[in-house]
Amino acid sequence: MIGDSLITVFLQKAMDGTWQRQKVISNNIANHETPGYKAQKVSFEKALKNEINKYTKGSDGVRNVKIRVSTDYSVSERMDGNNVNIDVENINMVKTQIQYQYLIRGISDQFSRLKYAISEGRR
Repeated sequence: MIGDSLITVFLQKAMDGTWQRQKVISNNIANHETPGYKAQKVSFEKALKNEINKYTKGSDGVRNVKIRVSTDYSVSERMDGNNVNIDVENINMVKTQIQYQYLIRGISDQFSRLKYAISEGRR
């Protein structure tokens, strides 16, 4: 099926993970002054990499990779118990936005190659 290649599924799952990370970072930034708030983080890269390494399973293994959101209960330097470091969160947001843009570019390039192959190079 077109758009169901391992590369495309990988890029789509990576986009899902970075999108979730953007949402979590935005939430951390929005709550950086909320007393007792604990920062959250998203992890999916290791699980995604493991599934890619088992490529013989096809795209279903990648498609089923879980995107995990966890709470960071590390000690806070603030008296109110909030452990969000706004500088780190802002840096992570920019990094995540750049990653997402590159993933979008990868998907776009993949579909451009498919379109080219289908049209046999004709415009």
